[in-house]
Amino acid sequence: MNRRNLAQTLAVESQIRLPGSAGRLLQQMREILSVAPVFRDAGLVKRVDRPKVMDLTVSGVATHSCIKQALGGYIFASGAVRTDMQIHQNQVSTSGSDSVSELDDIDFEAQRRRLDLVEMRQAYQLVERLLQQQDRVQLILLDTPLFISRDMIPLKRNIKHSQEYEKTKSFISLFWQNYRHKLFPWDPNGPVLTSIIAERFSAIVSIAKQDLRTDEGRKHLLTTDGFDARKSEQLSDLEHQLSGIGDKRFIHGILGAFTRTIAFRMTENRSRMEPSEAVEPGVIGFHYRGGHSSQIQMVQLAGEEQVWNSELLNAVAWKLMVLDIQSQRKGRPLPQLLGMQQLKMLDQFAHYYRQGLSDAMKNNDVEETWLSGFDEEF
Repeated sequence: MNRRNLAQTLAVESQIRLPGSAGRLLQQMREILSVAPVFRDAGLVKRVDRPKVMDLTVSGVATHSCIKQALGGYIFASGAVRTDMQIHQNQVSTSGSDSVSELDDIDFEAQRRRLDLVEMRQAYQLVERLLQQQDRVQLILLDTPLFISRDMIPLKRNIKHSQEYEKTKSFISLFWQNYRHKLFPWDPNGPVLTSIIAERFSAIVSIAKQDLRTDEGRKHLLTTDGFDARKSEQLSDLEHQLSGIGDKRFIHGILGAFTRTIAFRMTENRSRMEPSEAVEPGVIGFHYRGGHSSQIQMVQLAGEEQVWNSELLNAVAWKLMVLDIQSQRKGRPLPQLLGMQQLKMLDQFAHYYRQGLSDAMKNNDVEETWLSGFDEEF
């Protein structure tokens, strides 16, 4: 019996499988290229024009958190940095910065989900400070979701997670009660608050597979964004054509440089977004791509759905596209990229905090501090 090592087995298998894999991928690419013009003609994909000379004031919030093991348990460090930026006659400059941070111990339950909530609350804290200032800004960027989604809602048995959830939910709810009137579209001259999230392609892909000839199929689309119902007949067989094509490959195939998808309602099938009273006026989103090598991003916008139209959405899209910077194959708007440079120190500070905590425990400093002055009271 002949025996082969792993290298020989892989070499034989690759020779057998390679033609079939290449053929399937080429077929999928041809399918995508065939439907791309249909998407464009129906208004599902739109080209975004940019002005040659740009004047823009923007603030970007970047967040980060980390967890370290310490003394048989865990500690965390979480921070958010806001970078204020001006573009005047295509000249870029920073105009200010602000930050918040938290360091503490944390138990094991739902650590990552709890820190996601902490990051959301810290991002909103920096936006609140900005809106309390007199400086006018056109665009505010978050790298956290605008609202709490279903998968962030805690289980009842996770007490600490539930406490953090209620704390963040209350803060976001209060923010929208106090500052909604200062934001676009409620204030026509107010800043647009946006959330930019990467790699979430399922929304537009699922819409593409609906029967857009019917009202039920179009209920997720923002019809004020220019959907051409007369072209919907050409979209009727898309589900069969797109079967087997992954979400990522599909959306990379239909979105070229400086294009975006039609806007869609994010509250139509997301009844569990919280806080419910803040979500009620509406939440919309769309995907966009800057340059040819840019990462595709999804943006969330709050506001009355009937207010947003193609012109207003394009005005938001081109601002996001010109700010898009690629760093280590990950796209971020420039203000957030600058904020992430500051947040790199967070891991090191968590290490210092862990070391200081260990030293304090060894030297008995904590108990001495607690008991200092105790005798004087009696």
